Amino acid sequence: MSDISLPQLSQLTGDVVQRLAQLRRQLAVWFWIDGLSRLLWAAIGLLVLDLGIDWLFRMDKPQRAVMLALIVGLLGWIAYRRLVKPLNATISDDALALEVERHNPALNQSMISALQFARMDDLDRRGYSTAMVRQTVQRGATASADVNFSAVLDDREFRQNAFLLVFAAGVLIALAIGTVMNPLLHIWANRNLLLGDMVWPQKTYLQIERAENGKVVFPRGEDWTQIVSVTKDSEVIPENVYIDFRRARGRATQTMKRKEGSSKLDAKAEFEAIFASVIEPFEFRARGGDAYTPWVTVELVEQPAIHDLQLDVDPPKYTKLPRQPLPAGRGPYFVLKGSTLHLKGTANKELVRAEIRHDGKSHKLKVADGKSISGTLPPNEIAAAQYVLDLEDTLQLTSRRPTSFGLRIRADREPRVRVRLIGVSGMVVPKARIPFKCTVTDDFGVTDLNVQFQWRGDDPMRPEGKGEFKFDAIKPQLGKAELSFDDVLELEPHNIPTGSGLTFHFASLDNDDISGPNLGRSSDFLLRVVTEEELRTDLLRREKEQRQEFERLVKGEEDLQTDSKALEAATRDAAELTAEQKDLLMQMQKKQKVYATNTAAISERMANILIEVENNKLEEPNGKLQGRLNEIIKPLRELADVDMPAIVQSLDQVRRQGNMQTERNAAIAASLARQEKTIEKMKQVLALMVKSEGYQEAVNLLYEIQKSQQDVLERTIKEQQERIKRILEGEKATPEP
Repeated sequence: MSDISLPQLSQLTGDVVQRLAQLRRQLAVWFWIDGLSRLLWAAIGLLVLDLGIDWLFRMDKPQRAVMLALIVGLLGWIAYRRLVKPLNATISDDALALEVERHNPALNQSMISALQFARMDDLDRRGYSTAMVRQTVQRGATASADVNFSAVLDDREFRQNAFLLVFAAGVLIALAIGTVMNPLLHIWANRNLLLGDMVWPQKTYLQIERAENGKVVFPRGEDWTQIVSVTKDSEVIPENVYIDFRRARGRATQTMKRKEGSSKLDAKAEFEAIFASVIEPFEFRARGGDAYTPWVTVELVEQPAIHDLQLDVDPPKYTKLPRQPLPAGRGPYFVLKGSTLHLKGTANKELVRAEIRHDGKSHKLKVADGKSISGTLPPNEIAAAQYVLDLEDTLQLTSRRPTSFGLRIRADREPRVRVRLIGVSGMVVPKARIPFKCTVTDDFGVTDLNVQFQWRGDDPMRPEGKGEFKFDAIKPQLGKAELSFDDVLELEPHNIPTGSGLTFHFASLDNDDISGPNLGRSSDFLLRVVTEEELRTDLLRREKEQRQEFERLVKGEEDLQTDSKALEAATRDAAELTAEQKDLLMQMQKKQKVYATNTAAISERMANILIEVENNKLEEPNGKLQGRLNEIIKPLRELADVDMPAIVQSLDQVRRQGNMQTERNAAIAASLARQEKTIEKMKQVLALMVKSEGYQEAVNLLYEIQKSQQDVLERTIKEQQERIKRILEGEKATPEP
């Protein structure tokens, strides 16, 4: 058997190997048909299941995406299980041969033996008989020649799988065509394959207002009212609409309220829900009837607001004031009527609109570079009101808490007129002059000043009179904010009769040309126009009052001297003053100060009498009455300013040297000497007062006699005229009663 070789054995089994390879290819086709059939039918089943679930439960987009992923994953697993794994498995010739022999028992393992011996080499070394091996190979090849290897495959199942595959392919093709032609399949394909937003046919359709691309914008931290509307193509308007929340705190579902003014018969009903103080994002959808909206995501954004507002005001031109900034955050702001307001600011985000509103009026503002706003309010739009900045951003959000400021109209006050009459009491004579000191202040400028007066006499038949005083001397000061001058009012040119009540006031106008000019007035002054005799009598009365007051001061000063002498006698030999004696000195000092003050007041009142004499022109300048009054006023002032304060100082010196006997006694002696001298001087002044009163009484008596004589003369002349008239007219004289 040395002539037998391995290649020859391989040639004997070559036909078997080729038939096994053909069987392997047939098996791959069988796997393809079986796997594809199962895969397509699984796809059909899963798609039908997906359609049914989506139809019944109206899955949202994330749920549909999960469902699509599950379908794809399951089909992938089936493809791997039924196609990839079987087709990638390596089936050896021996395995195929064993399968063929299992279906053909008659082969009795001859074919597998032939294949195995044909692959062996070096039979001699192995100890095999070459002839016997050859015979075995030959027998196996011969025995397998008449065997149908394809019989190992289930031909019936193959045909069934092929039929199912073709049918499934037809169904899928029809389904694909249906996604284009059939509305329901088209909706399903859009929703579940393309993950679109088409909805199933339903009787109610809901729309979440302001939702774009699955998002709706809420202002952060603010209450927000969300509107859900029932569209016009809805057949049924639901009784209730609900909002479902996802990833939100609190309730999972909220019932919406039908919007006011929206009835069941409306073509477009609206429902609203209030989201309170939203501070974190969440998702929600609306459902009502058979409608489910897609889930929308809430995005939080800041509301439009002004974080840098600058206000400037231009006052009216008549004020001559420059533009003034208004301090931020310190409103309400007080501005003059006729002012112009300029505002500018920067927003925290881009704006599409900016307005300023007040009292139902709106004024558009300029928006530059998206965030900068500016505008001007003319004088006719400046009012006492609250101004609100209304902003709208690119998302149509408006300011829920808008920036605001208040304006108040600051009145341009009328001029303040302060007048002091000098040397005038409640009585004046018709020829008097009234000195005054006047000060006028205004916020911006004084344009005029005059005196308005009127008088009314005792005679009701005589009409009242009125007039005006003008001052040419003030013209250089007009236009200034403050005017001050001294002048006199001359009554004589106005012929005001005696017995009249004279009322006058100072009036001033400012330069307000917007709502003015404003009139400022001083307080009213009331004077009684009297005869010279009446005024002299009043002056005499006032002199007597001052003399009587001074007499009391003289008496007080004498009492004070008596107390000082008593103190001197009690302390002459004492080493030091007691506490009671020191208190007595303090009280004496206080009394002396009061006497000095009262003496100064008497001298001031006497000086006023002197000025009244001059202002009422009761005598020529430096007349006798004025001379006598000056003789009284001068020593009174010396007493009040020099003598009495010296006594106060001497008493204080006594108190300070209370523990030094010699110095204290000397101080008491000096104080007594000053008191003695002061009392003597006061008595001299008192004598002058008495003398002046006597002279004035005599003068007044002469004036009364003269007046009586004048009255008698006037009555005599009048009686003579009446008698002559009666004689000329032939009337009888009427006897006097």
